[in-house]
Formats: sequence, C-alpha cells, structure tokens
Amino acid sequence: MRYHYYTIIYLLVFFLSLSAYSQNAITLLESEYKKLETSNIDYNGKIERINSLLEEKKQFADSIRLSLLYDKLSKLNHRNGDYKNAILNIKRALLIQESYVDSIPSIINKSYNNLAYYYLFSGDEAKAIQTFKTLVKQSHKDSYTIKAYTIGLTKLYTNRGDYYKVLDYLNEAENTIKQANDSILNKERYRIYLSFSNVYSQTMKKSHYNRALGYLKKAENSISHLSKRTQLKNQIIIYTTYGYIYDELKQYHKALTNYKKALELGLNEGMTNKSQLATIYNSLGYIYTKLEQHELAFENYKKGLLLDSQKTSIYDNLGDYYLNKQNYIEALTNYQKAIYYGINQYEDIDYKELPNLEKLTQSYNKVELVNDLKDKAKAWLKFYKKTKKEDHLQHGLSTIILADQLVDIIRSESTEQQSKYFWREKGIDLYMLATSICYELNDYKQAFYFMEKSKSLSLLEDLTHEEAKTRAALPETIKEKEYILKQNIYETIELHRNDSTLSISEKQSILFKHKKEYEIFINSLEKDYPGYYHYKKEIDICSFDEGYSKIISPSTGIIQYILTKNEGYGIFITDSDIHFFKIPDVQLLNDQIKTITTLTSKPFTTQQQLDTYITLSFSIYQKLFPFRDTLQLLSNKRILVIPDYTLQYFPFEALVTDSSSKTSPIPYLIYNTDISYAYSLSLLKKVKRKNRNPKSKLIGFAPIHFKKQQLSSLNRSKYKMTEIEKLFSGDVLYEQEATKSNFVSVSNDYNIIHLSTHASSLSNQEPWIAFHDDILTLNELYFIKNQADLVVLDACKTGIGKLQLGEGVLSISRGFFHSGAKSVISSLWSTNEKSSTTIITDFYSYLKEGETKSAALRKAKLQYLQSHQLSENSPHYWAPLVLTGSIENSLHPNNNSYFLFIGILFLALIIIAIWFKYKR
Repeated sequence: MRYHYYTIIYLLVFFLSLSAYSQNAITLLESEYKKLETSNIDYNGKIERINSLLEEKKQFADSIRLSLLYDKLSKLNHRNGDYKNAILNIKRALLIQESYVDSIPSIINKSYNNLAYYYLFSGDEAKAIQTFKTLVKQSHKDSYTIKAYTIGLTKLYTNRGDYYKVLDYLNEAENTIKQANDSILNKERYRIYLSFSNVYSQTMKKSHYNRALGYLKKAENSISHLSKRTQLKNQIIIYTTYGYIYDELKQYHKALTNYKKALELGLNEGMTNKSQLATIYNSLGYIYTKLEQHELAFENYKKGLLLDSQKTSIYDNLGDYYLNKQNYIEALTNYQKAIYYGINQYEDIDYKELPNLEKLTQSYNKVELVNDLKDKAKAWLKFYKKTKKEDHLQHGLSTIILADQLVDIIRSESTEQQSKYFWREKGIDLYMLATSICYELNDYKQAFYFMEKSKSLSLLEDLTHEEAKTRAALPETIKEKEYILKQNIYETIELHRNDSTLSISEKQSILFKHKKEYEIFINSLEKDYPGYYHYKKEIDICSFDEGYSKIISPSTGIIQYILTKNEGYGIFITDSDIHFFKIPDVQLLNDQIKTITTLTSKPFTTQQQLDTYITLSFSIYQKLFPFRDTLQLLSNKRILVIPDYTLQYFPFEALVTDSSSKTSPIPYLIYNTDISYAYSLSLLKKVKRKNRNPKSKLIGFAPIHFKKQQLSSLNRSKYKMTEIEKLFSGDVLYEQEATKSNFVSVSNDYNIIHLSTHASSLSNQEPWIAFHDDILTLNELYFIKNQADLVVLDACKTGIGKLQLGEGVLSISRGFFHSGAKSVISSLWSTNEKSSTTIITDFYSYLKEGETKSAALRKAKLQYLQSHQLSENSPHYWAPLVLTGSIENSLHPNNNSYFLFIGILFLALIIIAIWFKYKR
C-alpha cells in the first residue's frame, strides 16, 4: 500500500514538472517568435526562421497556444501579400484547434473567418464562399457567424449578382439569432437589417425598395447599444443607403438630403475611412447630375477622387459627365479607367483597348464592370453619330460582346432562378444597345444573334440541362433524385402558402434547407459526371445563317423583333429579301397594343368600335412592317413570327393590312399569310431535336363540371371531344375521370394532349389550368414530363402571364414547352366556347387531311370567318388561338401507313432481286 502511495506522489510531481516545463517551453517559444517577427530580417528570411523555430519546438508546446502562433504567422503572411502561406498556416492552426472544439469554439470561428478572407484575397472566390459556409455551419454561434452571413457571403454573392441567394442566407442568419435566443448575439441584428436593405435596394423591384426602407428603419432602432463611434459609422451607412434607395425611386431631393446628412456626419466626426467619404461625394455628384446641376456634380466627383483616386464608380460617372458635354475622348478615357481600375490595372490606360475576359472574371466587381462596359459602348455609339467613323461602331460592338460574355459568366454562377431573371432583365439594355450598333453597321447577322439571345434564354438553359442528363447517360436513380429534390422545393413553397402553423422564419428555414440540398446535389453531379457539366454549358444560340438555311424557302419567311418601352428593331427575312428596320414610334406602339388587346376582349357591337379597331390595327401593322410592298412580300407565304415584349400579347393574323378598304371582308393579315410563332429559333431547334417515343396517339381531358374555383360548366366539351375522337383515335377522360392526378400519371404517354377546360392568368396570381377536382399551376407543370408533338390548351388565357423582361411571358403554354412539348396551341384572351369549338374541330379535320399545324389552324379560322357575319366576325371570336413551336404535321394518320407501304415495297424489291440472282 505504501509503495502505491509513493508511486502516485512521484507521478504527480513528474506531471506537474512536465506541465511547468511545457509552460516554460511555450512561453520561451512565444518570446522567440515575437523577436523574430519584429526583427529587421527581410520577410523571406524571417519566415524561414519562424518555420524552423515552430517545427523544432512544437512537440514541447501547449497545443492551443501553438495554434495561436500559427494564427499570428498567417497574419504576418497576409500583411506581406503571401496568401499561399497565410492559408497554409491558418489551416495548421485549425487542425490543432478542431481537437478542442468544445473549449475554444469562438477561436475556431475566428480562424475560419480568417481563412475565408485569405482565400478571397488570393483570388479564390469559390473556396472563400465554401469556407464562410463552413463557418456558419459551426454549432457555436457568435459575431463571426453573423459577419460571415452579412459581410462575407453577402458581399460575394452580391458581387456575382446572385441577390436572391443572399436573401436566403440573410433569412437564415435572422433565424439563427432567433433560435439562439442569446442577448450577446441579439446585438448583431443591426448587421442583418443593414444587409437586407442593401440587397433589396439592388434588385430593381419597386416593392423591394419599400422593404429596404423598412429594414433601414429597423437598423436605426437597433444600434443604440453600440459605442458612439460605431453608431456613427453605421448611421453614415444608413443615410447613404437611404440616399441610394430614394435615388432608385427617383425621389432625388430626398436622396440629396440623406447623402448630405451622411457627409456632414462623416466630416464633423473626423471620419477616417476615406473610401467611404469618396463614395458619398460620388453619390452626391450622381444626384446633382439627375437634377441637371452638372458643375456641382463635377465638383463632388473631384472631391471624391482626392480621397480615393482609384474609385471606379467615380470614373464611370465622370464618363457620363464628359459624354453629356460631347467630350467623347475624355468620356471614353474615364470609362476605361473605371474598367481597368476594376481589375486592378492602373497603367497604360488606352481608351481604345479592352481587357481580356479572364481578368474580368477574376474581379470582385463583375456587376459594376458590366455597367462600365455598357456605358463605354454607348459612348462609342454617340461618338459615331457625331463623327460618322465606322471604326467607332466596331469598338462599341467589341465592347458589347465582351460585356455579354461577362454577363453569361455571372448568370452561370447564379443558382437562384430569380437571380437569373434579374440578369435577363439587366441584359435587355445590353442586347438593345448591341442591336442599335448593328443597325448603324447594317450588320443584320450580328443583330439577329443578339435578338435571339434576348429571348427565353433561361427556358433554353432548362431544356439544355434536361438534354445534358440524357447525353451524359446519368443513371435513372440520379435523375429521380434530382426530380425529388426539385419537387421538395416546390412543395415546400406551396405548403407554406396555406400553412398557418409555422412562422415565416420557420418556413424560410425549411425552404432554404431544401435549396441547399439541391445545390449540393448539382455540384456533386458536376464533379462525378463531367460530361453532364460540359453538355449543360452548351447553350446553342441559333445564328442567322443556320436559321436561313433551315427555315427559309420560296414559301417561307421569318420576322424577328426586339422591343422595349422606348426602342425597337426587326429583321424580316425571305429567300429574296432581307429588311433590317427600326420600329417607329415605339412608345405609341406599346400603348396601341395595350388598347387593341382591350378592344378584342369583347365582340364589336357598333360600327364605331369596328372603325376604331381597323384604324388602330392598321397603324400597328405599318409600324411592325415598315417597308415597301409589304403585302406582296407576305402574301402566300408561311411566316414564323418571333415577337418580343408587348407583341407577345396580340395575334399578328388579326392585323388589318388596309384601312381604306370599304369592302367586305375586312382585310385581315390571315387572308394573305400563314402565321406561326416561336419564343426563339434557338428554342425551336431545341424542342424539335428532342427524341419522342409516346405510347399512344391522343389523350383528352374534358372535366365539363368543376369542384373548385366556382368555375362554370363547359357543356360543349363533350361534343367537341367526341368529334375529335372520330378523327384521331385515342383516350378521352370526361368529368370525374378528368382529374389532376390522372393527367400527371399519363401525360408522358401521348403524342397529342388536348385540355378542354378553364384556365386563368391574373397579374397577381400564378397561371393555372383546371381539372375536375383541382387546378394545376405553372410551377407544378415544370415537374410533369410530356413527349407531346402537340398540346392543345383549349381554355382561356393559356398564352399569357407575367411578362418577364428578357424571358417573355411566363404562361401555361411556356410550362408545356419546359415539360417537353414540340408545339402548343394556346389562347391570348378569354375564348368563346361556341366559336372555339368550331375552330378546334375544324383544325383537327384539316390536320387529318395532312395540312401543317399552322395551315390547319389558319384554314379553320378562315372557315369560321367565311361562315359567320357582322359581330360574330370580330377578332374576339376567331383570333385568340395561336400556334407556337413546330408546324410540321407528324400526326397525320396516314403517315404511318404510308411509311409502312414504302417499307413493304422496299422489302419486296429486295426479295425479287435476291430471287432473280438465285435463278440466274
């Protein structure tokens, strides 16, 4: 017993001695480290000696304190721009610290924070983002967690233009504070409010500006606990953000007042952040420009440059200042400085040069760079109009092409659909400017490319994504998993609309979880299936030459438009003529389209209504076809129309071609021309290329009566579908069988899908189409596959919806293309059940005879016009149904027997040839 007692005493003394030795060792190590760090040895020599010291003594050192030395060393590396070693050493620190996660969680969070910034400064944005994400996943939540959300991730995703991804992360940050219920963490709320206001102010949505103002007020009310200096700093940010929002709302005097408050605070309190003061001066200058006080603007720009001579946004605004004065070279020089300073290049600034794309993609300021490039291209166009030197246009076009490439990269980095839509909207100005330059150059081929790219690119990307999965031969289990993950996102959105048991923050948290799961899954696909990633990026934009060779013939033509509120162009192409034209009076045209769609919502009951329509319709016709011998060029041709903006709301076949004609019938364009529509040639090519192998010919749904939505019964549906069944054998589900679940289960099995029902697309509501028991929304439709050669949406307003700039109308019709359809017949306004029944049944009759889809629909409408008179001939009755997509008739019942006959004949000839050979 005594022996064991002395053994214990001995061991205790030994370990205490060892601990003391270890403490002395680490203290000595820290002392030696400090001497080396503060010595006059050159950096490389200093790092070499410190590394040797740490390697030699690390086995005797206390682990946590050793990790802090590695942390110090990483900061020394950082101060000297040695990011490779900074990353290496902070990782060494983390490797030690993660063994003590329960003891030093805040130190670990701080180390991840440092690592993220080292990656950022080294130019590796992707790893910076990943490290910030790792930080926010740590179980311990502190100020570094909130800073990672509100500074790190917010800045990185904002610079990519992925604003909606930022909003998701900020919602998660707010939920993190709520769930922690920690008084210290609660003091960080102001950071979240400021970040929300900053992001909402940049999304170009008026409703978001109001949200941004609300969050700024919250921020003002939540900074009282901060030190006086920190309060001041944040109050300056708040005033500056108020100024920016009021500027976006065009309330320039309010913006000016807030910018002045921010500047006064900064100057009175001796603000040391010169860059922030320069930003305020720049903002003041910008507002003075809006107020047309250009010299005051110039003075503020100069004051800003005295504080920060490399402030890119000031140079961009100075470019605007000189452009206004028609000092083009000075304007171009300043735009050039904005671009080159944005990629950290400060020498050899030649305004005629452009940086390479690689340098632009490495910049943290991609969003600003797109704007700078666009402004420079505008300056080249204006310079040309002054000098008429064609090389100025070529410089402008080269600048636009570079900006377009950068936008493509930004969009590919965006993971949220709303962020993609944001960049489609931003891209419209770019593509319109490019078309303007091409018009001056009479370069219709390049203009055609930009017109193509300005339409439905997100839909084209979605279809390319689906195609990539097939081309890369992804296993069915992988495809199914992706489907389930996407479905989870949608179902969560739908569930939360009506679920009152969860708070908004809880709903946001669940939704964001599903979104992250989907993002991680897609990233893993790109790693595990590189072929998929490659094919997914192959967005094939149809060129002029390709479109000409595949579409144009003596009997066909194309007319393509690009249109905004204030400007528009078109290209009309036949085998013998190409007209590249500028649309006159675009603002008036848009107003006329709005008026004429209102007129056609009802039949004409008076001569005055008819006369008004004829005058208005002819005026629109003249603007959309502003060249000589229009009717001669259009007559007896099949014309593919690729509309844009408001033109997507009105059928061209209902345009009047001669307002002076007093004879009957009214000279509608349909009498001269066979018209069909496409979102773009690129999309048309994509949908035609898809392999389809449906099991059956036709499926029809005729609910007739409806359980929900208080919808009226459609009693003609049964007669109509019976007539169609006589022409095209198939399956028709009536009344209780015409359910949503039945549609979902069989839609992928049929070549023709016909829905005879109700639909709606109100401005404040997601488009939907009705079945007997329930409605199917546009978002739900995105998850339902079909292989249809033709979808007939025999219902009201299936071709209209929210107009998304750069994408087109988000309609039920578009949803069917997303799901796999080759062509869709949809309606542009509320249809009349009687007239639509007549036209639809005649359409199928002509289709059976072998007519193309567009010719069949045209003949059905002409048949209606010939057999009706007076008010019943109003466009309201016959014009709303339009064909979008492929016009080829692969549905002709005789086609299969024809090919079978050819096959049998060919086989018979082979047998006869073999027989003769054998006999010989």
